[in-house]
This record gives sequence, structure tokens and C-alpha cells, in this order.
Amino acid sequence: MYLSARARLIMEQLLNNNQSVSISELANDLSVSPRTIRRDLKEVESIVASYKLKLTKDHGILALAGLDSDKQRFRWQLMDLSYNEYSPEERQQKILKVLLKEEGVKLVGLANDLNVTISTISNDLTKIEERLPQTVVIKRRRGFGVSLQADEAQKRSLMSELFGQQFPDYRLLKFFQEKSRALATNDWVEGRLLDLVSEPLLKKVEQRVKIWRNNNIEEISDEAYANLIVHISISIERMIAGNFIKNAAALEDMTNYPEFDVAREMLADILEMEPEFVPIGESMYVTTHLRGVKTTESTIHFMENEELEVLVLVKNLITKVEEKLGQQLPKELLTKGLIAHLKPTLRRLQQGMRIYNPLIHSIKQDYAELFKVVRESFSQVYPNKRVPDEEIGYLVLHFGAVLLQVESENSFSGLVVCASGIGTSRMLVTRLRQRIPQLKKLETVSLFELGKKKAEGNYNVIISTIDLGQVDFDYFLVSPILTEKELSQISVFLKSLHSGYHKKIAQEEQAVQLTLLEATHFLEEQQLFTSIVLAILKNFNYSKLDENLGTMEDTIRTICTQLLEKAPELNVEALVRIFLSDGNWRAFGIPQTKIGMFHARNEVINEPFFQLFSLEQPIFIEAMDRTKMPVNRIVLLLIPEKFSQEGLEVISYISTLFVDNQQMVQLLETGANEEVTTYFVRQLLTYLESRKK
Repeated sequence: MYLSARARLIMEQLLNNNQSVSISELANDLSVSPRTIRRDLKEVESIVASYKLKLTKDHGILALAGLDSDKQRFRWQLMDLSYNEYSPEERQQKILKVLLKEEGVKLVGLANDLNVTISTISNDLTKIEERLPQTVVIKRRRGFGVSLQADEAQKRSLMSELFGQQFPDYRLLKFFQEKSRALATNDWVEGRLLDLVSEPLLKKVEQRVKIWRNNNIEEISDEAYANLIVHISISIERMIAGNFIKNAAALEDMTNYPEFDVAREMLADILEMEPEFVPIGESMYVTTHLRGVKTTESTIHFMENEELEVLVLVKNLITKVEEKLGQQLPKELLTKGLIAHLKPTLRRLQQGMRIYNPLIHSIKQDYAELFKVVRESFSQVYPNKRVPDEEIGYLVLHFGAVLLQVESENSFSGLVVCASGIGTSRMLVTRLRQRIPQLKKLETVSLFELGKKKAEGNYNVIISTIDLGQVDFDYFLVSPILTEKELSQISVFLKSLHSGYHKKIAQEEQAVQLTLLEATHFLEEQQLFTSIVLAILKNFNYSKLDENLGTMEDTIRTICTQLLEKAPELNVEALVRIFLSDGNWRAFGIPQTKIGMFHARNEVINEPFFQLFSLEQPIFIEAMDRTKMPVNRIVLLLIPEKFSQEGLEVISYISTLFVDNQQMVQLLETGANEEVTTYFVRQLLTYLESRKK
């Protein structure tokens, strides 16, 4: 069955919104007249009727009437319907794809292939140019044709964007599931890859990345996972075609990062070659993407230079946003989410990597004022580079989530399926809690974890931003930014669940059971955190180094020797070598202070150490802005290689005490030994107490 491009777009609007839409809105969205839309409706009526659906028209308002199961079936079938023309957006995507893969393309050739006039192609090229980065140029030369002027990394980034626009993350994720692969036809897949990646290669890359993801202790969102597969697949296709990253020297040297070895092994495995023959530029390029997808909360890993840099940025960003909004924000939850998001964001910005944000238009429209505030605030705290709207959009989701947060007593539980990142899912959950206070327990889950999570718990409602296809349970399919109609439907459904005395008794009995389990888990966890804090306090010390040490190496050796008082069995020379290995000092200065932080995590360390040292004469170390700064106070943080997640959380908390804390800075500068010790003991005890709440 064939259909026109506009008819298909009209049907997609009706299905995606899952609500009525006016003819004038459709005409505006598709840049045609209302009369043209009315003419296309005959074709739409004929198509939907064959799927037991009816197009209703009431005073210019259109809606699809029929069973939800039939609508869902039609949504899936719509992907497989053939069409005999391209929409303007699809035509421009096709043109850009050709320009990315070929040089000197003739306008007349493009016009003939797409069955339009040369004038239309010329107009399309102008619109494409408006959306391209400033560093990418379309050259039009008489006799030679049209070409795209961009380096290899930029071309790959644009190809990834094209892929994302034509093949959204949730469809890609469903394709990777074994069940979905059996349902997907080759035509359906190949028709959406824009000839950028072959299906066998895509599957091969997915299998290799999946192994890496499963073996990685850092959390990686479904959305980031899908994007990573696309980036690596496109890179390998380009390598096979003889197109390589030629300006590897311009990239940051990443050969010392653990991800570099992973990237080289991964490329070698996929290309079936020896690792030493993989071009170093390609390994470094994939390294940037491996590092760019990690969104781990800062509590999971030891606080390093990069993490502290992000923490400073987050605190300054929150302060600026609060000033512009004129209100205080719940900092603890907001800080965690922003650190998790901004760590890979800064990596992308430093490497000039672009990200595709499918929600950006909705975010800018629905949260215009907040977008402006976050944009201005981020530009003030991070003036280094112009940040794309797509990145700012994700930050807006984090701030929007905490602005919607409310305290409420609820009585239902729900499971939220969301393939996007932390900010998107948090915004969705917070908006649900704010608008439907009956929801007591809301958990987010990825598409891959849905089956297991559903089997483990008894949830009253399942809400998804992803079309789950043919499943054996009911769920609400919603947009990432919930509409009023969607909220109303969920609220009505929850109210219908009240069904009498016996059900209430059963729920109360289950609540008692959960309370006992939660209480047991809480006490065990509290005991573990208490033992960690106790171990840290036993090894705590604040001492003054009177002699003029002079060099960094002398300072490190003296500090490590001091540790023998607490741990006589410590291998001092091995510890010194850790700090001096490869000439890279594991130390950095904290901005706007005279404090240097020395940290190490290694198997030669058997127990956690948190100690402070005062220097007679300052030494110079590198600050987070890569300049040299004098420090006369040193914070030493050492942990074993295999340290529990709870222990890492405590150490990360200690690290945060030295950021943007004028009371602590002043105390270290002027306070006596006992005052400083008392301060940190009190902070750790307060931390333990806060975990009980």
C-alpha cells in the first residue's frame, strides 16, 4: 500500500500526540494551507479504515477513534507502509546524506533522483546550511557541483545526527532486543539507516558494546548506549571506506585513559585485526565517545580532578540559576543529577562532540523562560565555549524536575519506562508526583530491565515514553513531557483501582512486610556506613610539616612516611611510586583556596586514609584550569583498589567538604589542630545522622 508523505505525517501526528489535533495546527506544522490538509484527509480516512479505526472530524478538530489495541497495531504497521514521495525534512536528510558521502554532486542529479525541480533542491540546500554548525560549509561551484566542506570528525557527527533523526533511540533499542529482531524485517531496518550503516555491522557493534556495558561498573543510560553504538558503527563504516581521523594530534592525548585500551581492543575485535594495527587517531576518537556516555553518580567513584571540577561548576551554576529565579532550590538532589550529567557533557564540549536531543523543540517551547535562565547562567560559569541548545535542554530538565518537586502522601506505586537520560526520567517522575499525589512509589527502569523489574514488584500502573509493542500487560504510552490529557487518563485509572475492604487489608499486610524488609536493609546499611566512618576517623590526623620540603617529590615522600604512625605495615615506596608514576602527579589545587588535594586508589592501600597537612612553605601544583597555584594545606585521601560503593560515597562526601566552603577554608588557614579535628568529626557524624532520615 502506498501513501503520500503528507498523509503519513498527518497520521504520525494523530498517533504520536494520542489526542485530537486541529486542521489549522496541522497546516501550520506541515507548511501548507488548511485546504490542502482537507484534501489529504480522504487518503488518511481510507488508510485508517483498513485498520478498524475511524478519523473523526468535529468543527475542524481531528481525532482517531477506535480500540487502543488497534491504534497500537496501526502504529507499528505505519512503519512498514511504502510511500511514493518524500517530505521536505526527509528530502533534506537524503541530500545531506549524499553530500556527506560524495564529492561534487550535481544539482540536476539530485533533482532527478528526488523527482523535484532544481529550484527546490537549491532551496533545500539553503535550509540545510542554516542548521549546520558554523564550521561546516556547503560549497556550490559551477561545473563542479555541490560539496560539503568539513573534517572527518564533523562528518561523522552529522551522520550520527541523521541516524538519530531517522531511527530514534527507542526503536533502535527495541531492534536490539531478540524478540524485536524477530519481528523487524530487513526492509524496515534498512529503510531507516539512510545507507549510513549496514545492518550486519550494526548488530556486530551492538554485541561488542553490550559486553563492555555489562562488564562496566559505571551506569550507562539506554539512550547513551544506543548513541554509542551508532557512533562506533559509523566510524567503522568510514574506516572501511578509507576515511580516517587525520588530525589525531589535535585531540587531547587519551592514551593514558583506561578507555583507550578498551576502544582499541573493541575496534580490533570488530574489524578482525590485531590491536596494534588500529590507527591511534581512531582509537582516541572512540575513547572520547566511551568517556562521553558514562553518567555515573559521583557517589559511585572516587572523586578525581575531573569530578571536582564538575562539582565546582555545578555549585556555581545552581547559585546563578537561584539568583535569576529568585528562589532556593533543593541542592542535594539537584547536585547529584547535574554532576552525573555534566561530567560526560564537559567531555563532549572539550572534544567538540555534538549530541542529538529529540526533546529540544518541546523543551524550548514549554520551558522557554527556564531555558533562557539556564542558558545565561551556564554561559557565565562556563564561558570557554558556545554550548549547543541540545546540551542546555538536558540541563533544563534537571532544573525543571526540582522546580516541580513536592512533598505528598501517596497510596499507589508505578513503574516508569524511559530510554532517555537522568534529567528526562527525573522530570517525568517529578511531574507525575506533583500532579498525581496518590502515587507513593515511582521507579524508573530502562527498556532492557522492564521484564525483570515488573516480575519483582507489584506495580499499580506502568507508564512508558516508549512504544512497548505487543506485550501481555496494560500500560500508558505518554510523551516525555506529560500532556494534561495523559495526566488525566492516569489519574482516572488510579481512582478506579479502589475496590473494597479486602483489597485494602491485603495492601496493608503487604505494607507491613515491606516495612520489615526495608527496616532490616536500612539497619544493615547504617551499620556498614558507621563502620566505614569509624575506620576513617581512626586513621584521621592533622599535622604540621615544619621543614622546608621544596619539591613535590619530597613533599609526597614525607607525607607518605607520616602514614606509618597509623599503618606500620604500609609500603611507603610503593605508595610514592603511585603518586609519581608516569610523571603524572595525582594532585590538584582547589580554586580560590590554598588547598591541594592528593588522592590515590590502589591495591597497595589496605584501608582508607583521610589526613590533613600544613606546610611551612607553599608548593606549586596544577589547578583545575591547568595553571600553577601555591598551596600550603594538603588533603590526603587514600582508598583500597577494591573498596565498597558505600565507602566510595563517604570519601566523595569528604571531597565535597572542600569545595565552595568558606568556613572550612578559614578554619584550615587559622584554626588550631583540635578545632580542625573537631570540625571534621562533627561533619562525618552529621553525615551519618542525615542518612537516617
